[in-house]
Amino acid sequence: MSKEKNFYQQLWGQLTQSLAIPAYRWLWFNSILGSMRLIAIFVARGWLVLTLTDSPFWVGAVPALRGIMQILLGAFIGVLLDRVNRKWAMLIAEVGSSLTAVCIGILILFGQIELWHLMVATLFEGAFIAIRWPAINTLILQVVGQKRVLNASAAQMLGFNLGNVVASALTGWIIVQFGMAFGYFFAAFTGLLAGGCLLFMRGDFRPQAINHEPVVEAIKDGLGYIRSKPALVGLIGLGFLMSLLGWSNLTMMPVLARDYLNVGADGLGFLTAAGAIGSLVSTLVIASLGDYGDKIKLVKFAGLATTIGILFFSASRIYGLSLVLAALMQGALMAFEVSLTASVILLTADHMQGRVQGIYTQVFGFTWIGGLVLGTLATFLGAPLAIAIGGLLIGLAILLLWRPMDKIQFSQT
Repeated sequence: MSKEKNFYQQLWGQLTQSLAIPAYRWLWFNSILGSMRLIAIFVARGWLVLTLTDSPFWVGAVPALRGIMQILLGAFIGVLLDRVNRKWAMLIAEVGSSLTAVCIGILILFGQIELWHLMVATLFEGAFIAIRWPAINTLILQVVGQKRVLNASAAQMLGFNLGNVVASALTGWIIVQFGMAFGYFFAAFTGLLAGGCLLFMRGDFRPQAINHEPVVEAIKDGLGYIRSKPALVGLIGLGFLMSLLGWSNLTMMPVLARDYLNVGADGLGFLTAAGAIGSLVSTLVIASLGDYGDKIKLVKFAGLATTIGILFFSASRIYGLSLVLAALMQGALMAFEVSLTASVILLTADHMQGRVQGIYTQVFGFTWIGGLVLGTLATFLGAPLAIAIGGLLIGLAILLLWRPMDKIQFSQT
């Protein structure tokens, strides 16, 4: 009994090692509430676009505008984060995203909403996300240090997925019970709470070495730094592919829910929540590993598991089975992202973190470009086949890079 107790105490200690740091706890609470805003918008917007247009193309095309903004602004935001207080940059992003959601909710409430309103709002959302994601990643390293990066990255995604589970189911229920406008108001409320958490973070969150180069030169230096490290090029390339063909299949959830699984907005919410539960379990497992040494092994096996999950999920026409498969697929996707993000952080020197993370965020903008690609393919081939093609291409890339990834070392930054 004593040995069992010691085991669980040790496991709990590994899970919570980053949460022992006060500033990180507030960042973690921000992650929970911020994810609730993001997911509430994701569920509400997808269902609203499908209702307005009855088109898989537009369901994928509207969120693609978010990706376009992330791609256009990512490098510039990276330079900015090497010059300013990262906490305040994040706060601006949280408040801006919430106010955008309020505007859309008001338009819906008064019956004035049109597709172009959602397109403009999504552009603004993309701009704020382009600030938020790299700011979080740079703050993680700044707050917890190198030895806890994997644990903190996993704990951050754990918080994200806790919020995801709650918001996915709750947003669908709110839409059915009170109307679409209140789905957006719920998103805005949680976003403002997320911003409030940042106000309690104590510490100096400016870059250790502030970069004063002209913006274009600073961006060139960031790109040159990445090119000088083949490991970074390979990992960021894998992140690009997983965004374009893996995470992007989530944009097709409204189409799968309505046209292939025969459920409504509440069913879509539970489908999204099931995926979040898979991600939650996945991040719990990775966080429990502590400072696990072979992060590249996690990247490889999670990538392969993602391919398998996507193929089975795309083939299902049974709602209950799809809930289970969504959990498995998204769990693998999250394990891949957490281990990949930790690897990129550890391969990057401190003075380049902002610029590298800005460029890395550009890569994840292709999630939404991938939604446009899948939406186009789904129009002609159907959503399930479009999703399956993406999964197969991911698996092929992982197998081709399997041996080269074994050469990656973290000893030098």
